[in-house]
Amino acid sequence: MAYQYVHVETYTRKPKLVKGTKDQLNSVQQVFEEAQRYLHYCKHIENPRAPVPVLSHGAIPISELQALHDRRCCEIRETVTASSGKSYTRRLRSDAPTLYTEVHSHPIAAREFLADPNKHQPVINRWANLALKDFRKRMPPGIQFAAAFHLDEANVHMHILALNMNDPRLDANKLHAGKVAAADYRASHEKPRTLSSLPKPELLPKPKKPKKPRPSKNRVTQKKNMAKHERALAEWEKACARAEAANAKKLEAWKKENGRHLHAARKKRKEKNPEKEAFDAGMIRFQDRYYEAVGRPCGLLRKGPGHERLTTKQYAARKASAKARAEEQVANLRFETKLEVKEQALEAQATALAEKENRLAAEYIAMKKKEAEVREREKALASREKEVEDRERSIKGKEERAGAVQKRVEAISLGLELIRRDQLHWVVGNDGRGGRLVAGPRGGPERPLPLKLHARLSPAMSLLEILLKIIAEIIEDALHEHRRAIARDAQALAECRQKLDLPEDPVVAAIFQRNDPGERFEV
Repeated sequence: MAYQYVHVETYTRKPKLVKGTKDQLNSVQQVFEEAQRYLHYCKHIENPRAPVPVLSHGAIPISELQALHDRRCCEIRETVTASSGKSYTRRLRSDAPTLYTEVHSHPIAAREFLADPNKHQPVINRWANLALKDFRKRMPPGIQFAAAFHLDEANVHMHILALNMNDPRLDANKLHAGKVAAADYRASHEKPRTLSSLPKPELLPKPKKPKKPRPSKNRVTQKKNMAKHERALAEWEKACARAEAANAKKLEAWKKENGRHLHAARKKRKEKNPEKEAFDAGMIRFQDRYYEAVGRPCGLLRKGPGHERLTTKQYAARKASAKARAEEQVANLRFETKLEVKEQALEAQATALAEKENRLAAEYIAMKKKEAEVREREKALASREKEVEDRERSIKGKEERAGAVQKRVEAISLGLELIRRDQLHWVVGNDGRGGRLVAGPRGGPERPLPLKLHARLSPAMSLLEILLKIIAEIIEDALHEHRRAIARDAQALAECRQKLDLPEDPVVAAIFQRNDPGERFEV
Protein backbone atom coordinates (compact mmCIF):
# COMPACT_ATOMS: atom_id res chain seq x y z
CA MET A 1 0.00 0.00 0.00
CA ALA A 2 1.09 3.64 -0.55
CA TYR A 3 0.33 6.94 1.18
CA GLN A 4 -3.08 8.53 1.59
CA TYR A 5 -4.44 11.25 -0.69
CA VAL A 6 -7.34 13.58 0.01
CA HIS A 7 -7.84 17.04 -1.48
CA VAL A 8 -10.47 19.63 -0.49
CA GLU A 9 -11.52 22.74 -2.42
CA THR A 10 -14.35 25.27 -2.75
CA TYR A 11 -15.77 26.68 -6.00
CA THR A 12 -17.83 29.64 -7.15
CA ARG A 13 -20.34 30.01 -9.96
CA LYS A 14 -18.09 32.57 -11.61
CA PRO A 15 -15.24 30.86 -13.57
CA LYS A 16 -11.86 31.33 -11.87
CA LEU A 17 -8.44 30.88 -13.44
CA VAL A 18 -6.49 27.96 -11.98
CA LYS A 19 -3.23 29.13 -10.43
CA GLY A 20 -0.24 28.33 -12.65
CA THR A 21 -2.29 27.98 -15.86
CA LYS A 22 -3.29 30.37 -18.63
CA ASP A 23 -6.58 28.99 -19.92
CA GLN A 24 -7.86 26.49 -17.34
CA LEU A 25 -10.95 27.82 -15.56
CA ASN A 26 -12.82 26.18 -12.72
CA SER A 27 -16.45 26.87 -11.73
CA VAL A 28 -19.36 25.14 -10.02
CA GLN A 29 -20.87 24.09 -13.33
CA GLN A 30 -17.54 22.71 -14.56
CA VAL A 31 -17.07 20.66 -11.36
CA PHE A 32 -20.61 19.25 -11.44
CA GLU A 33 -20.50 18.32 -15.11
CA GLU A 34 -16.94 16.92 -14.97
CA ALA A 35 -18.04 14.71 -12.04
CA GLN A 36 -20.90 13.47 -14.25
CA ARG A 37 -18.45 13.00 -17.15
CA TYR A 38 -19.94 15.45 -19.64
CA LEU A 39 -17.69 15.24 -22.70
CA HIS A 40 -16.99 18.98 -23.08
CA TYR A 41 -15.45 18.97 -19.58
CA CYS A 42 -13.54 15.66 -19.91
CA LYS A 43 -11.07 16.53 -22.69
CA HIS A 44 -8.15 15.66 -20.35
CA ILE A 45 -9.38 12.02 -20.14
CA GLU A 46 -8.63 9.69 -23.06
CA ASN A 47 -11.53 7.25 -22.56
CA PRO A 48 -14.17 8.73 -20.25
CA ARG A 49 -16.33 6.22 -18.37
CA ALA A 50 -19.66 6.84 -16.67
CA PRO A 51 -19.20 7.50 -12.94
CA VAL A 52 -20.31 4.91 -10.38
CA PRO A 53 -22.77 6.75 -8.08
CA VAL A 54 -22.65 6.32 -4.30
CA LEU A 55 -26.11 6.40 -2.72
CA SER A 56 -25.27 5.33 0.84
CA HIS A 57 -24.67 7.33 4.05
CA GLY A 58 -27.33 9.86 2.98
CA ALA A 59 -25.83 10.75 -0.42
CA ILE A 60 -28.09 11.83 -3.32
CA PRO A 61 -27.42 11.76 -7.10
CA ILE A 62 -25.12 14.46 -8.45
CA SER A 63 -27.79 15.76 -10.86
CA GLU A 64 -30.22 16.30 -7.96
CA LEU A 65 -27.52 18.10 -5.96
CA GLN A 66 -26.77 20.36 -8.94
CA ALA A 67 -30.48 21.21 -9.40
CA LEU A 68 -30.75 21.91 -5.64
CA HIS A 69 -27.70 24.18 -5.79
CA ASP A 70 -28.97 26.19 -8.78
CA ARG A 71 -32.47 26.57 -7.31
CA ARG A 72 -31.15 27.66 -3.90
CA CYS A 73 -28.77 30.22 -5.46
CA CYS A 74 -31.69 31.74 -7.40
CA GLU A 75 -33.78 32.00 -4.23
CA ILE A 76 -31.12 33.68 -2.04
CA ARG A 77 -31.51 37.41 -1.44
CA GLU A 78 -29.06 39.29 0.79
CA THR A 79 -29.41 42.76 2.32
CA VAL A 80 -26.41 45.03 1.78
CA THR A 81 -25.71 48.44 3.36
CA ALA A 82 -24.09 50.89 0.97
CA SER A 83 -21.47 53.48 1.98
CA SER A 84 -24.23 56.11 1.99
CA GLY A 85 -26.01 54.19 4.74
CA LYS A 86 -28.91 52.99 2.59
CA SER A 87 -29.80 49.29 2.55
CA TYR A 88 -30.83 47.37 -0.54
CA THR A 89 -31.48 43.75 -1.50
CA ARG A 90 -29.54 41.89 -4.17
CA ARG A 91 -28.97 38.38 -5.47
CA LEU A 92 -26.10 36.23 -4.25
CA ARG A 93 -22.75 37.31 -5.72
CA SER A 94 -21.48 35.06 -8.50
CA ASP A 95 -18.02 34.93 -6.90
CA ALA A 96 -19.36 33.62 -3.56
CA PRO A 97 -18.10 30.07 -2.78
CA THR A 98 -21.16 27.80 -2.82
CA LEU A 99 -19.76 24.29 -3.55
CA TYR A 100 -17.44 22.24 -1.33
CA THR A 101 -15.63 19.22 -2.79
CA GLU A 102 -13.35 16.43 -1.61
CA VAL A 103 -11.31 14.10 -3.81
CA HIS A 104 -10.27 10.81 -2.15
CA SER A 105 -7.77 8.71 -4.12
CA HIS A 106 -6.74 5.10 -3.43
CA PRO A 107 -3.32 3.66 -4.39
CA ILE A 108 -4.93 0.84 -6.44
CA ALA A 109 -4.68 1.70 -10.13
CA ALA A 110 -7.93 1.89 -12.09
CA ARG A 111 -6.72 -0.67 -14.68
CA GLU A 112 -5.84 -3.15 -11.89
CA PHE A 113 -9.29 -2.74 -10.36
CA LEU A 114 -11.03 -3.22 -13.73
CA ALA A 115 -8.87 -6.28 -14.46
CA ASP A 116 -9.98 -8.08 -11.28
CA PRO A 117 -12.90 -6.25 -9.57
CA ASN A 118 -13.76 -9.19 -7.26
CA LYS A 119 -10.31 -9.05 -5.71
CA HIS A 120 -10.18 -5.32 -5.06
CA GLN A 121 -13.84 -4.58 -4.41
CA PRO A 122 -13.80 -5.38 -0.63
CA VAL A 123 -10.73 -3.16 -0.12
CA ILE A 124 -12.26 -0.25 -2.05
CA ASN A 125 -15.63 -0.68 -0.31
CA ARG A 126 -14.06 -0.59 3.16
CA TRP A 127 -11.92 2.45 2.27
CA ALA A 128 -14.92 4.31 0.80
CA ASN A 129 -17.17 3.49 3.79
CA LEU A 130 -14.55 4.76 6.24
CA ALA A 131 -14.03 7.92 4.17
CA LEU A 132 -17.78 8.63 3.99
CA LYS A 133 -18.26 7.99 7.72
CA ASP A 134 -15.38 10.36 8.53
CA PHE A 135 -16.86 12.94 6.11
CA ARG A 136 -20.27 12.77 7.82
CA LYS A 137 -18.66 13.18 11.26
CA ARG A 138 -16.64 16.23 10.14
CA MET A 139 -19.57 17.99 8.48
CA PRO A 140 -22.08 20.15 10.37
CA PRO A 141 -25.77 19.12 10.41
CA GLY A 142 -28.01 20.05 7.50
CA ILE A 143 -25.64 19.46 4.59
CA GLN A 144 -26.62 17.79 1.31
CA PHE A 145 -23.97 15.86 -0.58
CA ALA A 146 -23.38 13.54 -3.53
CA ALA A 147 -20.57 11.08 -4.18
CA ALA A 148 -19.30 9.07 -7.16
CA PHE A 149 -16.39 6.78 -8.11
CA HIS A 150 -14.27 7.41 -11.23
CA LEU A 151 -12.45 4.51 -12.86
CA ASP A 152 -11.16 6.25 -16.00
CA GLU A 153 -8.04 7.97 -14.60
CA ALA A 154 -4.77 6.68 -13.12
CA ASN A 155 -6.12 5.66 -9.69
CA VAL A 156 -9.49 4.71 -8.28
CA HIS A 157 -10.81 7.88 -6.70
CA MET A 158 -14.02 9.18 -5.22
CA HIS A 159 -15.50 12.69 -5.53
CA ILE A 160 -17.68 14.14 -2.74
CA LEU A 161 -19.63 17.33 -3.52
CA ALA A 162 -21.48 19.08 -0.67
CA LEU A 163 -23.75 22.08 -0.05
CA ASN A 164 -23.93 23.97 3.26
CA MET A 165 -27.75 24.17 3.26
CA ASN A 166 -28.08 25.64 6.77
CA ASP A 167 -26.05 28.71 5.82
CA PRO A 168 -28.10 31.60 4.35
CA ARG A 169 -25.41 32.20 1.68
CA LEU A 170 -24.49 28.53 1.06
CA ASP A 171 -21.01 29.47 2.30
CA ALA A 172 -18.77 26.54 1.34
CA ASN A 173 -15.73 28.04 3.11
CA LYS A 174 -17.35 27.08 6.43
CA LEU A 175 -16.88 23.40 5.45
CA HIS A 176 -13.19 23.78 4.50
CA ALA A 177 -10.93 22.86 7.45
CA GLY A 178 -8.10 25.24 6.47
CA LYS A 179 -10.33 28.20 5.65
CA VAL A 180 -12.28 27.74 8.88
CA ALA A 181 -8.99 27.84 10.84
CA ALA A 182 -7.88 31.01 8.99
CA ALA A 183 -11.29 32.65 9.58
CA ASP A 184 -11.09 31.83 13.30
CA TYR A 185 -7.66 33.44 13.43
CA ARG A 186 -8.92 36.56 11.63
CA ALA A 187 -11.84 36.85 14.04
CA SER A 188 -9.57 36.82 17.11
CA HIS A 189 -6.55 38.82 15.81
CA GLU A 190 -5.86 42.10 14.11
CA LYS A 191 -5.33 42.23 10.37
CA PRO A 192 -1.64 41.47 9.59
CA ARG A 193 0.52 44.10 7.97
CA THR A 194 0.66 43.67 4.19
CA LEU A 195 3.65 44.25 1.94
CA SER A 196 3.66 47.59 0.13
CA SER A 197 3.89 47.55 -3.66
CA LEU A 198 5.93 49.92 -5.82
CA PRO A 199 4.06 53.03 -6.96
CA LYS A 200 2.34 52.59 -10.27
CA PRO A 201 3.88 54.44 -13.24
CA GLU A 202 2.32 57.66 -14.47
CA LEU A 203 0.27 56.78 -17.53
CA LEU A 204 -0.03 58.88 -20.67
CA PRO A 205 -3.37 60.69 -20.93
CA LYS A 206 -5.60 60.07 -23.92
CA PRO A 207 -5.88 62.96 -26.41
CA LYS A 208 -9.17 64.83 -26.56
CA LYS A 209 -11.67 63.56 -29.06
CA PRO A 210 -12.29 66.03 -31.92
CA LYS A 211 -15.67 67.70 -31.89
CA LYS A 212 -18.17 67.07 -34.64
CA PRO A 213 -18.56 70.14 -36.92
CA ARG A 214 -21.76 72.09 -36.99
CA PRO A 215 -24.08 71.31 -39.92
CA SER A 216 -23.82 73.75 -42.85
CA LYS A 217 -26.47 74.80 -45.34
CA ASN A 218 -23.96 74.47 -48.13
CA ARG A 219 -23.65 70.83 -49.15
CA VAL A 220 -20.10 71.25 -50.47
CA THR A 221 -18.98 72.87 -47.22
CA GLN A 222 -20.79 70.20 -45.21
CA LYS A 223 -19.03 67.46 -47.18
CA LYS A 224 -15.60 69.09 -46.67
CA ASN A 225 -16.25 69.52 -42.95
CA MET A 226 -17.26 65.86 -42.54
CA ALA A 227 -14.21 64.62 -44.47
CA LYS A 228 -11.98 66.79 -42.27
CA HIS A 229 -13.71 65.43 -39.13
CA GLU A 230 -13.21 61.81 -40.25
CA ARG A 231 -9.48 62.44 -40.81
CA ALA A 232 -9.26 64.00 -37.36
CA LEU A 233 -11.05 61.00 -35.83
CA ALA A 234 -8.64 58.62 -37.55
CA GLU A 235 -5.67 60.58 -36.20
CA TRP A 236 -7.27 60.63 -32.73
CA GLU A 237 -7.79 56.85 -32.74
CA LYS A 238 -4.14 56.31 -33.78
CA ALA A 239 -2.98 58.61 -30.96
CA CYS A 240 -5.18 56.74 -28.47
CA ALA A 241 -3.76 53.42 -29.66
CA ARG A 242 -0.18 54.71 -29.27
CA ALA A 243 -0.97 55.97 -25.76
CA GLU A 244 -2.60 52.67 -24.75
CA ALA A 245 0.32 50.67 -26.13
CA ALA A 246 2.80 52.85 -24.25
CA ASN A 247 0.73 52.57 -21.05
CA ALA A 248 0.49 48.77 -21.47
CA LYS A 249 4.31 48.55 -21.78
CA LYS A 250 4.71 50.68 -18.69
CA LEU A 251 2.22 48.55 -16.70
CA GLU A 252 3.85 45.31 -17.87
CA ALA A 253 7.27 46.56 -16.84
CA TRP A 254 5.81 47.74 -13.50
CA LYS A 255 4.21 44.33 -12.85
CA LYS A 256 7.51 42.53 -13.42
CA GLU A 257 9.47 44.97 -11.29
CA ASN A 258 6.79 44.96 -8.57
CA GLY A 259 6.76 41.14 -8.58
CA ARG A 260 10.52 41.06 -8.04
CA HIS A 261 10.16 43.71 -5.32
CA LEU A 262 7.45 41.77 -3.45
CA HIS A 263 9.39 38.50 -3.81
CA ALA A 264 12.48 40.08 -2.30
CA ALA A 265 10.39 41.65 0.48
CA ARG A 266 8.85 38.29 1.33
CA LYS A 267 12.30 36.75 1.57
CA LYS A 268 13.50 39.52 3.84
CA ARG A 269 10.42 39.32 6.05
CA LYS A 270 11.22 36.99 8.94
CA GLU A 271 7.71 36.27 10.22
CA LYS A 272 5.32 34.21 8.13
CA ASN A 273 1.77 35.18 7.30
CA PRO A 274 -0.17 34.16 10.45
CA GLU A 275 -3.36 33.47 8.48
CA LYS A 276 -1.40 31.19 6.16
CA GLU A 277 0.11 29.46 9.19
CA ALA A 278 -3.39 28.98 10.67
CA PHE A 279 -4.57 27.61 7.32
CA ASP A 280 -1.64 25.18 7.11
CA ALA A 281 -2.13 24.07 10.73
CA GLY A 282 -5.83 23.43 10.06
CA MET A 283 -5.02 21.33 6.99
CA ILE A 284 -2.36 19.37 8.91
CA ARG A 285 -4.92 18.58 11.62
CA PHE A 286 -7.36 17.57 8.88
CA GLN A 287 -4.81 15.17 7.34
CA ASP A 288 -3.88 13.75 10.76
CA ARG A 289 -7.52 13.10 11.56
CA TYR A 290 -8.07 11.55 8.13
CA TYR A 291 -5.09 9.27 8.71
CA GLU A 292 -6.45 8.04 12.04
CA ALA A 293 -9.99 7.55 10.69
CA VAL A 294 -9.26 6.24 7.17
CA GLY A 295 -5.57 5.92 6.32
CA ARG A 296 -4.34 3.77 9.20
CA PRO A 297 -7.28 1.28 9.14
CA CYS A 298 -6.77 0.86 5.38
CA GLY A 299 -2.98 0.37 5.60
CA LEU A 300 -2.13 3.75 4.02
CA LEU A 301 0.84 5.86 5.09
CA ARG A 302 0.42 9.39 6.44
CA LYS A 303 3.27 10.83 4.28
CA GLY A 304 4.96 9.88 1.03
CA PRO A 305 8.65 8.93 0.61
CA GLY A 306 9.72 12.35 -0.59
CA HIS A 307 8.62 14.07 2.58
CA GLU A 308 11.10 12.23 4.78
CA ARG A 309 13.67 11.48 2.00
CA LEU A 310 13.31 7.71 2.42
CA THR A 311 15.15 5.23 0.25
CA THR A 312 13.24 2.74 -1.89
CA LYS A 313 13.93 -0.10 0.56
CA GLN A 314 12.91 2.01 3.57
CA TYR A 315 9.72 3.10 1.84
CA ALA A 316 8.92 -0.52 0.81
CA ALA A 317 9.51 -1.71 4.37
CA ARG A 318 7.26 1.01 5.72
CA LYS A 319 4.52 0.11 3.23
CA ALA A 320 4.84 -3.59 4.15
CA SER A 321 4.61 -2.71 7.84
CA ALA A 322 1.54 -0.56 7.22
CA LYS A 323 -0.03 -3.35 5.17
CA ALA A 324 0.68 -5.90 7.92
CA ARG A 325 -0.84 -3.58 10.51
CA ALA A 326 -3.88 -3.08 8.30
CA GLU A 327 -4.30 -6.85 7.77
CA GLU A 328 -3.92 -7.43 11.51
CA GLN A 329 -6.44 -4.69 12.15
CA VAL A 330 -8.79 -6.27 9.59
CA ALA A 331 -8.45 -9.66 11.34
CA ASN A 332 -9.13 -8.03 14.70
CA LEU A 333 -11.98 -6.15 13.12
CA ARG A 334 -13.47 -9.41 11.81
CA PHE A 335 -13.25 -10.97 15.28
CA GLU A 336 -14.73 -7.82 16.79
CA THR A 337 -17.33 -7.88 14.05
CA LYS A 338 -18.41 -11.39 15.05
CA LEU A 339 -18.72 -10.26 18.65
CA GLU A 340 -20.56 -7.16 17.48
CA VAL A 341 -22.90 -9.35 15.42
CA LYS A 342 -23.71 -11.41 18.52
CA GLU A 343 -24.11 -8.27 20.59
CA GLN A 344 -26.27 -6.75 17.89
CA ALA A 345 -28.40 -9.92 17.82
CA LEU A 346 -28.85 -9.74 21.60
CA GLU A 347 -29.51 -6.01 21.34
CA ALA A 348 -32.01 -6.70 18.55
CA GLN A 349 -33.78 -9.25 20.77
CA ALA A 350 -33.76 -6.83 23.70
CA THR A 351 -34.99 -4.09 21.38
CA ALA A 352 -37.73 -6.37 20.06
CA LEU A 353 -38.80 -7.22 23.63
CA ALA A 354 -38.69 -3.56 24.60
CA GLU A 355 -40.69 -2.65 21.50
CA LYS A 356 -43.19 -5.41 22.34
CA GLU A 357 -43.47 -4.14 25.91
CA ASN A 358 -43.84 -0.60 24.65
CA ARG A 359 -46.45 -1.76 22.16
CA LEU A 360 -48.36 -3.65 24.87
CA ALA A 361 -48.07 -0.66 27.19
CA ALA A 362 -49.28 1.61 24.40
CA GLU A 363 -52.16 -0.77 23.67
CA TYR A 364 -53.01 -0.89 27.42
CA ILE A 365 -52.91 2.89 27.61
CA ALA A 366 -54.99 3.11 24.43
CA MET A 367 -57.48 0.60 25.89
CA LYS A 368 -57.71 2.56 29.15
CA LYS A 369 -58.11 5.73 27.18
CA LYS A 370 -60.82 4.11 25.09
CA GLU A 371 -62.58 2.84 28.23
CA ALA A 372 -62.44 6.34 29.67
CA GLU A 373 -63.84 7.69 26.41
CA VAL A 374 -66.61 5.05 26.52
CA ARG A 375 -67.42 6.02 30.12
CA GLU A 376 -67.49 9.66 29.17
CA ARG A 377 -69.76 8.84 26.24
CA GLU A 378 -72.02 6.77 28.50
CA LYS A 379 -72.19 9.66 30.97
CA ALA A 380 -72.93 12.05 28.15
CA LEU A 381 -75.56 9.65 26.80
CA ALA A 382 -77.18 9.24 30.25
CA SER A 383 -77.16 13.01 30.68
CA ARG A 384 -78.68 13.36 27.24
CA GLU A 385 -81.33 10.74 28.04
CA LYS A 386 -82.14 12.56 31.28
CA GLU A 387 -82.45 15.81 29.39
CA VAL A 388 -84.74 14.10 26.87
CA GLU A 389 -86.86 12.61 29.69
CA ASP A 390 -87.05 16.00 31.42
CA ARG A 391 -88.02 17.59 28.15
CA GLU A 392 -90.62 14.88 27.50
CA ARG A 393 -92.05 15.40 31.01
CA SER A 394 -92.07 19.14 30.43
CA ILE A 395 -93.77 18.70 27.07
CA LYS A 396 -96.24 16.24 28.61
CA GLY A 397 -96.98 18.67 31.43
CA LYS A 398 -97.43 21.46 28.92
CA GLU A 399 -99.71 19.23 26.85
CA GLU A 400 -101.71 18.33 29.98
CA ARG A 401 -101.97 21.98 30.97
CA ALA A 402 -102.89 22.86 27.41
CA GLY A 403 -105.56 20.09 27.44
CA ALA A 404 -106.90 21.34 30.75
CA VAL A 405 -106.97 24.89 29.40
CA GLN A 406 -108.68 23.63 26.26
CA LYS A 407 -111.30 21.75 28.33
CA ARG A 408 -111.80 24.78 30.52
CA VAL A 409 -112.20 27.01 27.46
CA GLU A 410 -114.70 24.56 26.02
CA ALA A 411 -116.54 24.39 29.39
CA ILE A 412 -116.65 28.20 29.61
CA SER A 413 -117.85 28.47 26.02
CA LEU A 414 -120.60 25.87 26.70
CA GLY A 415 -121.60 27.55 29.97
CA LEU A 416 -121.80 31.01 28.34
CA GLU A 417 -123.87 29.58 25.52
CA LEU A 418 -126.29 27.97 28.01
CA ILE A 419 -126.49 31.23 29.98
CA ARG A 420 -127.14 33.18 26.79
CA ARG A 421 -130.03 30.79 25.91
CA ASP A 422 -131.31 30.99 29.51
CA GLN A 423 -130.78 27.26 30.03
CA LEU A 424 -128.60 27.68 33.11
CA HIS A 425 -129.07 29.89 36.15
CA TRP A 426 -128.28 30.12 39.86
CA VAL A 427 -130.90 29.58 42.52
CA VAL A 428 -130.23 31.03 45.96
CA GLY A 429 -130.99 28.87 48.97
CA ASN A 430 -134.09 29.42 51.16
CA ASP A 431 -132.01 30.85 53.96
CA GLY A 432 -130.45 33.40 51.63
CA ARG A 433 -127.13 31.62 51.74
CA GLY A 434 -125.52 29.20 49.30
CA GLY A 435 -127.34 28.06 46.23
CA ARG A 436 -127.17 25.68 43.31
CA LEU A 437 -126.94 25.52 39.54
CA VAL A 438 -130.21 24.73 37.89
CA ALA A 439 -130.82 23.71 34.31
CA GLY A 440 -133.68 25.24 32.39
CA PRO A 441 -135.11 28.78 31.97
CA ARG A 442 -135.49 31.21 34.88
CA GLY A 443 -138.95 30.95 36.44
CA GLY A 444 -139.53 27.49 35.01
CA PRO A 445 -139.46 24.19 36.81
CA GLU A 446 -136.12 23.48 38.48
CA ARG A 447 -134.17 20.54 37.06
CA PRO A 448 -130.84 19.28 38.32
CA LEU A 449 -127.87 19.35 35.94
CA PRO A 450 -127.52 16.17 33.86
CA LEU A 451 -124.42 14.14 34.60
CA LYS A 452 -122.97 14.53 31.10
CA LEU A 453 -123.54 18.31 31.21
CA HIS A 454 -122.07 18.46 34.70
CA ALA A 455 -118.98 16.54 33.49
CA ARG A 456 -118.53 18.92 30.54
CA LEU A 457 -118.95 22.01 32.73
CA SER A 458 -116.86 20.71 35.68
CA PRO A 459 -113.45 22.22 34.43
CA ALA A 460 -115.05 25.72 34.67
CA MET A 461 -117.68 25.04 37.30
CA SER A 462 -116.28 27.46 39.88
CA LEU A 463 -115.98 30.24 37.31
CA LEU A 464 -119.50 29.61 36.01
CA GLU A 465 -120.88 29.60 39.56
CA ILE A 466 -119.23 32.96 40.26
CA LEU A 467 -120.53 34.33 36.96
CA LEU A 468 -124.10 33.07 37.58
CA LYS A 469 -124.04 34.44 41.15
CA ILE A 470 -123.10 37.83 39.78
CA ILE A 471 -125.84 37.60 37.15
CA ALA A 472 -128.37 36.50 39.80
CA GLU A 473 -127.41 39.39 42.07
CA ILE A 474 -127.70 41.83 39.18
CA ILE A 475 -131.16 40.46 38.28
CA GLU A 476 -132.28 40.46 41.92
CA ASP A 477 -131.20 44.07 42.36
CA ALA A 478 -133.03 45.05 39.20
CA LEU A 479 -136.24 43.26 40.36
CA HIS A 480 -136.01 44.85 43.78
CA GLU A 481 -135.81 48.34 42.26
CA HIS A 482 -138.71 47.48 39.99
CA ARG A 483 -140.82 46.32 43.00
CA ARG A 484 -140.02 49.47 44.91
CA ALA A 485 -141.13 51.59 42.00
CA ILE A 486 -144.41 49.63 41.79
CA ALA A 487 -144.88 49.96 45.58
CA ARG A 488 -144.46 53.73 45.41
CA ASP A 489 -146.95 53.96 42.57
CA ALA A 490 -149.43 51.71 44.50
CA GLN A 491 -149.05 53.81 47.64
CA ALA A 492 -149.63 56.99 45.70
CA LEU A 493 -152.73 55.44 44.13
CA ALA A 494 -154.00 54.28 47.56
CA GLU A 495 -153.56 57.78 49.01
CA CYS A 496 -155.41 59.31 46.08
CA ARG A 497 -158.33 56.88 46.50
CA GLN A 498 -158.39 57.60 50.23
CA LYS A 499 -158.55 61.34 49.63
CA LEU A 500 -161.34 60.85 47.15
CA ASP A 501 -163.12 58.53 49.61
CA LEU A 502 -162.95 55.72 47.17
CA PRO A 503 -162.97 52.14 48.36
CA GLU A 504 -159.59 50.28 48.68
CA ASP A 505 -158.34 48.63 45.47
CA PRO A 506 -157.95 44.89 46.03
CA VAL A 507 -155.02 44.68 43.65
CA VAL A 508 -153.09 47.30 45.53
CA ALA A 509 -153.89 45.64 48.79
CA ALA A 510 -152.71 42.34 47.45
CA ILE A 511 -149.40 43.91 46.48
CA PHE A 512 -148.74 44.99 50.08
CA GLN A 513 -150.10 41.86 51.69
CA ARG A 514 -148.06 39.06 49.98
CA ASN A 515 -146.99 36.28 52.20
CA ASP A 516 -143.63 35.64 50.40
CA PRO A 517 -141.10 38.16 51.67
CA GLY A 518 -139.14 37.76 48.47
CA GLU A 519 -142.12 38.79 46.38
CA ARG A 520 -143.41 41.45 48.81
CA PHE A 521 -143.17 45.04 47.60
CA GLU A 522 -141.49 47.44 50.00
CA VAL A 523 -141.55 51.16 49.69
